[in-house]
Amino acid sequence: MTKRIIRYICVLAMLMALPGEVAASVRIHCEQDTAIVSRLMAEASARGGTLGERCVYVAKALAGTPYQSPRDNDSIGTMVVDLHGFDRLGFVNNVLAIAMASRKSVPAVRDYEDALESFSRRKGEDNGFPAQLIYGADWIVDNVYRGNLKELTEYLTGGGFKTKTLDYVTRHPDEYPALKNPAVLDKVRMAEMGYRSHRIPHLKKRSAGNKSLHELMNDGDIIMMLSNDVDFDLYDVGFVELVDGVPHLIHVTHDTGLVTVDPYPLQRLFKLENQHFYGYRWLRPQE
Repeated sequence: MTKRIIRYICVLAMLMALPGEVAASVRIHCEQDTAIVSRLMAEASARGGTLGERCVYVAKALAGTPYQSPRDNDSIGTMVVDLHGFDRLGFVNNVLAIAMASRKSVPAVRDYEDALESFSRRKGEDNGFPAQLIYGADWIVDNVYRGNLKELTEYLTGGGFKTKTLDYVTRHPDEYPALKNPAVLDKVRMAEMGYRSHRIPHLKKRSAGNKSLHELMNDGDIIMMLSNDVDFDLYDVGFVELVDGVPHLIHVTHDTGLVTVDPYPLQRLFKLENQHFYGYRWLRPQE
């Protein structure tokens, strides 16, 4: 509680000192967002179940929410709570945060905020733009290290590794207002140094049709499709829902731009998106 109060006081002080057009870009959730979070936490808490099952419930409840660019890529980079739209990784972070908070005996919005900070920020601390986990690999490494996620990709044979350098953000500083500050740019560059020639594990796309894999998957597992784009490693990401034992994905689709309970089994989805990604990673939220 003390940490949050101090952070909000600091943000308020920065807003008072900044020009109006910059201050307007910093948003804290509105009453509607608070109501949505409170309702979903209460409903998921009442339903019970594993963390993964709660993730599926929350993800499906958010179906129809549109894609939107990240709201925290402003001149400060302060974490923003906004359930009116999600980028793809933001959708996963918000679902995880609501589901995790619902496990409290009496869930409160502050529990959701703490969980969102834990999943979406480096070391689980909102320290401005450099703390954002933008790349899929960075998000996975940080959350696996802190015990939020378990990587299952390398548990199966038949996969491989692809080497990529993830430094798009600092090579395109004009796209990120926060990087106008040289100190912020240096911090982000230091973080990206850990992802030079980074070996990214992956499973082959065809493995999505294996029944033996389906038997190992749980509701709420996370599938991250890995982009062919040279600059980024994340093409799509979402939660597994097993339908008659066959995995489907709940995600922000490239087709409609909406959070969707995909009607196609994972194997069929992979075939439809085949040209855009080379493999996938498999993760499991940890209780």
